Amino acid sequence: MKRFTLFTFLYLALGVCLTAIALGYPNLPSSLQTSLFINAGASYLVCILSTFPFWREATIRIYRRRNSVVILPWLVIGFNIVWMIWEAQSQNWTMEAILRAFSRLLVVLGFAEIIVITWQVNSEH
Repeated sequence: MKRFTLFTFLYLALGVCLTAIALGYPNLPSSLQTSLFINAGASYLVCILSTFPFWREATIRIYRRRNSVVILPWLVIGFNIVWMIWEAQSQNWTMEAILRAFSRLLVVLGFAEIIVITWQVNSEH
């Protein structure tokens, strides 16, 4: 059974935003435009995969096997946010630097979904 969650729509929105930016700014460097399209495609793929129950079941299985893995998603999210800010700031907040940082949001969303799933598991017990 397919199941839509808030994250399904967030992945879709991220993909649409990345695609719109890549198409809306034709003067972007081709490498950055390609990166935006690749990340948009990955976002669409994750959006589709997030509707299937295997993602939630695999996350729950890993969580139950190793309780120490709980801190890992928080560390990955924190590292990515700090990295995005540092990268954009070191390049004087240019549009290219901001777009490169924006394309890393897929990783942040994926690990935020893992955190929400583990919270749901904890609230069930």
